[in-house]
Amino acid sequence: MKQLTKQITIQELLDKISEKQGSVTDVKYQDITYYMQNPNKVVESKDNIPIDFLKATSEMNDLDWNYEWNYIGFVNNKKLECVQFIRQEEEKWYAEVPIRLGKGWDGYAWCGYSDIETITNMMRLFFEEVPWFGMLSWKMRRFKH
Repeated sequence: MKQLTKQITIQELLDKISEKQGSVTDVKYQDITYYMQNPNKVVESKDNIPIDFLKATSEMNDLDWNYEWNYIGFVNNKKLECVQFIRQEEEKWYAEVPIRLGKGWDGYAWCGYSDIETITNMMRLFFEEVPWFGMLSWKMRRFKH
């Protein structure tokens, strides 16, 4: 009886591994680029440098909140979505989503504040290309330009 249980467990494990390997091939191409400013690193938006979720969280973690002009932003070029952040303190973040991104931008953006855990969860959804906007409580703001 014990031997049968082990065989079933091993077979279940093999099935799960096979299932996971099958899902790896389902990964879709992401056209997400980033820009940032930190004391030791500047990436311009015009450089169109691709980024994935792991690299994004690493770059965000490295942002120096003591540097007044720190920021990082991510653009999903397929969906024309953008989200950008300023690290205000170790655990406090300011987030911004420009409304109608691009040349027609008229200065409006959604703005909000949150902690790193919520921001990271929101970014995971952004990179998975599933609804992410509802993760924060936003207020609309207009910037003069």
